[in-house]
Amino acid sequence: MLFSITFVGITKLSFINEKTANARNLEKSIDIKDQGEIQTLMLNAIDHYRTVQGTFEYIAADYHLLVDYQVDVSENPRSYEKVQSIKETSDHYTDTVESEYELAIYDGENLINYNSGSSDYKTTDVTKGSELVTTKVQTSKVTQEERNYLKGTTIKDRVVVEEDGEKAFYFRVDPAYMGIAKTSLLPEDIAIGLLENKKNWEIIGKEEIAGVNTVVIKGKLEKYYADKWESESFKLNIDPGTGIVLVMETYDSSGKMKDLIRTHDIKIDEELDEKLFEVF
Repeated sequence: MLFSITFVGITKLSFINEKTANARNLEKSIDIKDQGEIQTLMLNAIDHYRTVQGTFEYIAADYHLLVDYQVDVSENPRSYEKVQSIKETSDHYTDTVESEYELAIYDGENLINYNSGSSDYKTTDVTKGSELVTTKVQTSKVTQEERNYLKGTTIKDRVVVEEDGEKAFYFRVDPAYMGIAKTSLLPEDIAIGLLENKKNWEIIGKEEIAGVNTVVIKGKLEKYYADKWESESFKLNIDPGTGIVLVMETYDSSGKMKDLIRTHDIKIDEELDEKLFEVF
């Protein structure tokens, strides 16, 4: 996993819709009505922005996390991600962010991981021990040829039935070495896993999320994902300008939400905080 160095104590977390001014997306009309168009956009999301920064809530299995990130996929790809656990209470509006955290940074040359550690590490989702740990590994840059591999391809190019009858899945190379943020910013897994079968889902309208006018998709899960997530149905909110997933929710047969990505704020193609790439 990936995560801010300056948090001390406990921070209150507001789950009220946090709108970020993003004129580029607010002014964009939503005219995507074709299922293939939205699939292709999601599969190639990194071709439709240079930088993204934001925060989203992430629930999967026993994890409930707050992910703070910034990503640059231009000529000099880099990424920063900070992850903290969210401590749940009976009143969702008083949930708190734990002070412990994990950072993952790609500075253009090195992959750096930092874990703050905590005395009660066994009760948190992100700390691995009582002592802080820093690792740094020199990493080769992704070549332009690697970046262009599968660029512009559709779902038919990404899901191929081999001679033995088994399906093979093909994915784009992530030049910024994103962590959890990749789930939202390059949502190939979601496009392939949830949207491959067009009979299982439909575009139902639009909804504003964190200042972005999004396309809303609802559908039912294939058996593999239904069993994996203990869910039957899903909802997605997609930015029609980039293919970024701002919201993903899955629901069981009773309507209870099981898994979640919920964006609290997002800025696309704006200036990044360069100091975050230089923490170490």
